[in-house]
Amino acid sequence: MSRLEVVLDPSLKVNPAELAAAWDDDGEAREAGHATIESAPPGDFFGVLELVVVPLAVNLTPNAITAIVGRLIARLRNEQTDRPELEIAEMTRPNGDRIVVVRLREPPR
Repeated sequence: MSRLEVVLDPSLKVNPAELAAAWDDDGEAREAGHATIESAPPGDFFGVLELVVVPLAVNLTPNAITAIVGRLIARLRNEQTDRPELEIAEMTRPNGDRIVVVRLREPPR
């Protein structure tokens, strides 16, 4: 079973515990697996200390992950849209675990 690891940039002002609770309260997300919090490996992910981890019971497409995470973060940030200005990048580790890094999109210069 692969895992989904969600890394939240501190600028989002959403903590991992809030996202894990929102994940478990959302029917579509909960079907994929139960969210927990784990310590981030030292030195990884621009100083983030905790990750939201979901052992995936089903295979989610990158688009599904982006939609779920975007919707949940929009709700937690009290956004008026399901598509906040987020940058969501997904990577896959050699062992099959998927890492999703979420941060605010920088405005154009």
